[in-house]
Amino acid sequence: MNWFILEHLPVIPPKDFARRFGAKSAAEIVKEHVLHLTYTAHDMKPFAEDMGYKGEPFRWDEEDRRRRRAILDALFFHLYGLGEDDAAHILDTFPIVREQDEKAFGRFRTKELILAYMKALAAGDPDARVAA
Repeated sequence: MNWFILEHLPVIPPKDFARRFGAKSAAEIVKEHVLHLTYTAHDMKPFAEDMGYKGEPFRWDEEDRRRRRAILDALFFHLYGLGEDDAAHILDTFPIVREQDEKAFGRFRTKELILAYMKALAAGDPDARVAA
């Protein structure tokens, strides 16, 4: 692979994961939510222990999972340097997600959650529980 291509890959530099959003770093936010989304069965116990977690698997909860994915999406929009307008435009390019949301909720809820969490992160509140 030549250097020109490598420089243009959409990779977030590791140092950017030290960026703070209130009391938590981006790395801490990713670790917390990935652990909850991943450790939902006992066969993932070694992974959870590698992450420093010693408890039982997390209960599968669709609403909790939807919110955690939205927080991660919002965080990565921030880390890529995108604002709310750009994020809204990008989210509008996912018509299947929009259709599924409108069928289930009557509105594009995924987009609303991600944009609300972008605001919460920008305000330094990584633990916000946004209304949706």
